[in-house]
Amino acid sequence: MQVSDECIHMYNAIQKGQHYRWVTFKLNDEGTEIVVDRYGDSDSTFSSFMGSVPAQDTRWCLFDLQFRTLSTTRSKLIFVTWVPDSITRGTLKEAARVKTNGVLWTGTMKKLMPGVVCMLQANDVSDVAWESMLARACRHEKDPIEIDWRPEQDIVV
Repeated sequence: MQVSDECIHMYNAIQKGQHYRWVTFKLNDEGTEIVVDRYGDSDSTFSSFMGSVPAQDTRWCLFDLQFRTLSTTRSKLIFVTWVPDSITRGTLKEAARVKTNGVLWTGTMKKLMPGVVCMLQANDVSDVAWESMLARACRHEKDPIEIDWRPEQDIVV
């Protein structure tokens, strides 16, 4: 499974905190390469991220989760595999093939994105709710997390 250079560029920009907050990836029309689908600028909201994920198709997403502890504001990269329950059997088989060959911990994308600290499998909106992502990404934090704090203009869907 090939990963486009644009995917690597987007990852590097998000990791460095430049220009983007999230990006979604998809298979190209030929099914041979993972390419960038959509992305959100550094000031985009969690709601815009959620709006970019299609209800009937698989996507792989990289999200810069920003949160606050009692002492500082932090950020962690989360990789989300989005496979909605509503997809067809053929799409599900394709998603499994791509996940196995391209995005598992030992897959192509993981090797190209070493700063990802958390991988999340999501099948419906509740799996990628703000609280779910925060709990998963911050389970090893030593400082208490301020659960009620969200980045500017973010809302939970």
